[in-house]
Amino acid sequence: ELGLLDAQGHGNERWLCHSPQERLFLHGRWQAGLDPEIALTAEDRRQFRQFDELIAAQRASRRYTIPLELGRRPDPLERISARAWLDQNKLTSAYLRWHVNYACRDDYGASLDDASAWAAIHYFAAREHEERGPFTWPEGNGWILRRLLEKLARQVETNAMVHRIAPAGRRWRVESERLSLDADAVIFAAPTFLAPYLIDGFSTPVPFEYSPWLTANLTIENAPDLGETAWDNVIYDSPSLGYVVATHQQVTSIQHRSVWTYYWALTGDPLTQRRRLLAQPWGYWRDLILNDLARAHPRIRQHVSRIDIMRIGHAMRRPSVKRAEDPIFHRPGLTFANSDLSGCSLFEEAQFHGVAAAQKALTRVA
Repeated sequence: ELGLLDAQGHGNERWLCHSPQERLFLHGRWQAGLDPEIALTAEDRRQFRQFDELIAAQRASRRYTIPLELGRRPDPLERISARAWLDQNKLTSAYLRWHVNYACRDDYGASLDDASAWAAIHYFAAREHEERGPFTWPEGNGWILRRLLEKLARQVETNAMVHRIAPAGRRWRVESERLSLDADAVIFAAPTFLAPYLIDGFSTPVPFEYSPWLTANLTIENAPDLGETAWDNVIYDSPSLGYVVATHQQVTSIQHRSVWTYYWALTGDPLTQRRRLLAQPWGYWRDLILNDLARAHPRIRQHVSRIDIMRIGHAMRRPSVKRAEDPIFHRPGLTFANSDLSGCSLFEEAQFHGVAAAQKALTRVA
């Protein structure tokens, strides 16, 4: 509907991520791709091959899908950690463990100890070994938002933050400071942990665990002086997830100014990390970010003119080992639709739950 695929299902080259897509800073230099290659021993490489074979077998089982609901069923791998699974398979390579740990932090905001083995395997087995993509835009998913608003703007009411949802006979009353609506069907697309604060009768805390997250946009001046970049740029053994170049899709030959979007999933105890995220000032995070980037870009401070930092306390739901069963809160006319229902912050999961919720709402209204 948005024109990203042609009739044969091929992606629009304008919006498919341009090359080079990703790179890794390892042992003092950049290498193509995120699988460590520099200085690996023969044993390291053997373990990477063993890991690839294990993932290929899991991919062939068709239990690891996107959306998750298409293939997921109870699995004992949900009850052990990713680290325990690596131990069971004698996968001890430090490079391989970094690679799997990075994947868990990237999709779940969780370390090898916090993410379940099932979730760690899903990161790899649910994707093709060689993917063509992703789609990306300078403004991220804001591009999709604008395309949707072009079709739906008349049906969107902004500046109307909802503070209460309550039963009203067979309907639901939705209240904000500006207006009050009675609805046959309500889709709760906000993060599920907010439900007890907004929905009358939802008294049980949501048993989901969420990781805090920090994002920083760095405005880069005289960008070519820092050398060539990829779309996704990762530093080995960094506490961060690296940075994405927001201007990567621009086709001009020289870009004197760029924006790098830096990501940091704060692993460890979520409550402790949320308090840290809230308590520390802008200057604290600025210094940590620049010190981290200086490992790969020693002159980074000379090129940064602005740093905008966003702190998100409940950014990513963790599919943790101690994961409880999802809360069941079935009330006629109220449907949940956030990606956290799946346990991972993927656009495809949000899309899936949104469509499913819309179908339920349409059935009820009809």
